[in-house]
Amino acid sequence: MKHLLLLFMLICPVVFAEAANIHHFPEGAQGILSVERLTQGKLLWLQGRVGEGSYTRVDSEGRHCTIKVPVVVGRVANTGLGIEAVGGLSIIVMNKRLSDALIKGERINSNEWQFAALAERRGADGYIVKGIEADEGFVLNSKRRWISWLLDETPMLHCQ
Repeated sequence: MKHLLLLFMLICPVVFAEAANIHHFPEGAQGILSVERLTQGKLLWLQGRVGEGSYTRVDSEGRHCTIKVPVVVGRVANTGLGIEAVGGLSIIVMNKRLSDALIKGERINSNEWQFAALAERRGADGYIVKGIEADEGFVLNSKRRWISWLLDETPMLHCQ
């Protein structure tokens, strides 16, 4: 029993350290935006998804820094009515200016930057890994609620 406890004490820090470093950045990436779940709404000819994700990058000291990012994705389509929970999305940020803008909480409109599907492998500010179709637009750091305009909600950066 004593040997089993000793082995457990030796393995736990290794497992915890591996679990804490969950983001493996591709070569040249500035950071990764990921949203686990989105809420999708359909109203006549509009279809959209909203949610809150996390943008993570590695700072100059090697720490993983994360900030919450409200996200809106949508398109014009013949959809009907309804609300449901759907899967999330993931974007790899390659451009340093885009990464800095996300960290500062600036509003990022998809048609003001170059985004491409990961499979395209062409030069882009960010690669869409999953969750956004080619005909959809999106806004990162969208305001979550109308009251946030009055309260000046500023996201907090957490580093570890």
